[in-house]
Amino acid sequence: MIAKDDILQYNWQAREEGYTALEHEIIFRDLCCGCGVCAAVCPEKVIEVQEFPKLTGKCTNCGYCLMQCPRSFFFSEEAESKIFGTLSQELLGRMETKLAARTKDASIKGQDGGFVTALLKYALEKKIIDGAIVSAFDKETWMPRAKLATSVKDLEGTSGTRYSNSPNLVALLDAKEKNLKALAVVGLPCQIEAVRKIQNYQIEEVNLANRIKLAIAIFCSSNFLYDGLMKKLVEGKYNVKIKDIKKIDIKGKNLLVYTDKGKTEIPLKEAYKEKREGCKVCTDFPGKLADVSVGAVDSQGGFSTVFARTKFGAELLNRIIKDGKFETAEIKELRVAEALQTKKAENAVKEIRARIMKELPLPFKSLKW
Repeated sequence: MIAKDDILQYNWQAREEGYTALEHEIIFRDLCCGCGVCAAVCPEKVIEVQEFPKLTGKCTNCGYCLMQCPRSFFFSEEAESKIFGTLSQELLGRMETKLAARTKDASIKGQDGGFVTALLKYALEKKIIDGAIVSAFDKETWMPRAKLATSVKDLEGTSGTRYSNSPNLVALLDAKEKNLKALAVVGLPCQIEAVRKIQNYQIEEVNLANRIKLAIAIFCSSNFLYDGLMKKLVEGKYNVKIKDIKKIDIKGKNLLVYTDKGKTEIPLKEAYKEKREGCKVCTDFPGKLADVSVGAVDSQGGFSTVFARTKFGAELLNRIIKDGKFETAEIKELRVAEALQTKKAENAVKEIRARIMKELPLPFKSLKW
């Protein structure tokens, strides 16, 4: 546990103080992943996040935002050791269980197998959790937003995938104010890293770490800027009205946009031009530090690919399957997931090296490493 006064020892890490340090060290360096944790831990509640953080009031220079940011410093091996006890040598991370699943609940209209929504519904009904932090969106704009669901009804309108940033961890503040004590957090791998950062470097005044019981990661190759993807590309170049969109998905080399009129295919190479700069330094595709990771690759159509990583995640998965809530199938190979993980990690290493070389003084730019 880090006491408030102990934060002073970390001042050497930044040239500035408070929110200004977060700007200089993270936001202005294009490292921000938009997770929302800075807003959740701010004691003055003067940080807002949609795609990027924004200061809305007077900063008292507590330093919590930079301290809890997963991009300020994050030791994945340390986090993995604390979660699992050992380090996994597997490309996709530790797995207690892997399978394909889809919900039997006809009321759930998920992106693929509806796994995440069905799991959260079950956990709320069985009082395993008292709240779930998820992503919701306005169907007129498809602008994602963080949401705290404390009932099954609250989960309505949260299923499906948006490919622009939803700062899910902002909702931790709402959960704290409601004094919820057993939360599920659904997020991208970077957001799960933020969850582990909160848990591994606890600040006494923040009081969030012990409230998080279940971390669910969504497979992610990258995230896109809302204006670039939705306004410039989908609506601008491809003439698809945002309010008419029913579903967005990525399959193969295309971003697929569905409306009542049919399907519009947008080459991923075009979409990637609108990628968040912060995504370019991320090495984690399947959410290796989650309790449960969920995606769609390597499973048959209409199913979710599910990795239960921790013993708690595996026990919960086994329980819900035993209760007959899912149809399951075996996953024999993970070739696509492995290829996407390899590509993401390789690209991130290249990007990180390029950024370091750009910052080096001229005499060091010829170094080979």
